[in-house]
Amino acid sequence: MSGSIKEMSPLDSSDRLNHIDSLRGFALFGILMVNMLAFQYGTIGFKFIYPGLTSPDQSAHVFIEWFFQGSFYPVFSIFFGFGAVMIWDRSTEKQRPFNLMFIRRLLLLMAIGFVHLYFIWDGDILLAYSITGLIFFFFIKRAAKTLLVWALLLAGFMALPGLFPGDDGAVPPGLKEFGASEQEILAEGSYADVVTHRFTSNPYEAIDYGPGVAPEEQELLASAMSVINFITITVQTLFLFLLGGFIAKKRWLHRPQQNSGILLRASVAGVTAGLILKGAMVFTDNASLDYLGYIIGGPILGVGYIALFTLVFVKTGAASIFRGLAYTGQMALTNYLFQSVVMTTIFYGYGFGLFASLGTLAGILLAVAFFAVQMLLSKWWLGRFRFGPVEWIWRSGTYLRKQPIRK
Repeated sequence: MSGSIKEMSPLDSSDRLNHIDSLRGFALFGILMVNMLAFQYGTIGFKFIYPGLTSPDQSAHVFIEWFFQGSFYPVFSIFFGFGAVMIWDRSTEKQRPFNLMFIRRLLLLMAIGFVHLYFIWDGDILLAYSITGLIFFFFIKRAAKTLLVWALLLAGFMALPGLFPGDDGAVPPGLKEFGASEQEILAEGSYADVVTHRFTSNPYEAIDYGPGVAPEEQELLASAMSVINFITITVQTLFLFLLGGFIAKKRWLHRPQQNSGILLRASVAGVTAGLILKGAMVFTDNASLDYLGYIIGGPILGVGYIALFTLVFVKTGAASIFRGLAYTGQMALTNYLFQSVVMTTIFYGYGFGLFASLGTLAGILLAVAFFAVQMLLSKWWLGRFRFGPVEWIWRSGTYLRKQPIRK
């Protein structure tokens, strides 16, 4: 029995890649910057706020859309795939079981994501990660070339809708009204009202599909749209997991000094192409460019950010900002959930009730200040404990054994 327990214990983290922790922290900061729009105005409602903003808030909104939105969740997703391959590599190297351990890890993440989505904040990404991770499981052991081919195929599939012209600037009838209803519930409703809204509402059911569509057909179309949305999110997330797995297998980030040429080319190409594609999304009303800017331009810019960040880390990794990012990155799951708890409490009606009252510029400043606090708290916590509190629960459940948490 003792032998099996040893086999199922966590892998030694003494050879941890510190710049990867810093990159996760950097991604977490970018995600918070983007999520501030949804925290303040609702996950649907924030899409319609721009015309009513003041000039400084409009500039802040454009800044977030161009440099952050659609570019930091790819960074986080890429490192999920990257981390999964690293776990498999180390399990193989130390001849420890992987399959059941990894599946338990995903199922526990699924439970955490479900609680987060319905009882804390409906902008959750963890549930999508866990579901997509069960598909990615079948790719982890494949060669780097296989992962790259599949990633490119999925990226091409995702890009196809953007090649067809759409209604520029058109909003599906009923969606804006749904966003307004959502905002009212978040601003004035009790906690029970908000939770009920999450369990019972569906934006696709609010869309008016036309006067000739019968109620039962409308319900069928709403269900079909929900399924299509689920498939789209899964395919996009899988594409990013595969890209992260490919990068891990090529080991470009394991030895950044030796791969500085590749990283330099990736940073220049990624940042330049990403900002151009996303600029077309932000500064035009073309529906196709808007789609391609988010679906393709966002991940390209995210890859550029990863490469550029790594190069800067190689030069100045001892700087305190990188150490602070590494602390938050080591307990990214705890910090991600903590952001949701604090921000919904600040903005929603059952908390301090500041919903839609600060503006996007003040929201950016609040995000920067709060993330600085998270860096300090993470440093304090990791000076005393081995893992973040949620990471400890996740690890203990994954390995079916209570993990030592105190240093």
